[in-house]
Amino acid sequence: MANSPHGGVLKDLLARDAARQGALKLSAAALPSIVLKERNLCDLELLLNGGFSPLEGFMTQRDYE
Repeated sequence: MANSPHGGVLKDLLARDAARQGALKLSAAALPSIVLKERNLCDLELLLNGGFSPLEGFMTQRDYE
């Protein structure tokens, strides 16, 4: 028996639909490039694969304050 996800819902943040993937790739092409440090890349991967579920993104300055 598997454990239930923290927060009750596993957030799947991967774009699995081909049309959605295409639209995201087009809009991403217009965004500036950034270089992630190893720690930031690890956090991003954990967000995407559900390791930080139920979080859906990074904390903003407003959230922090």
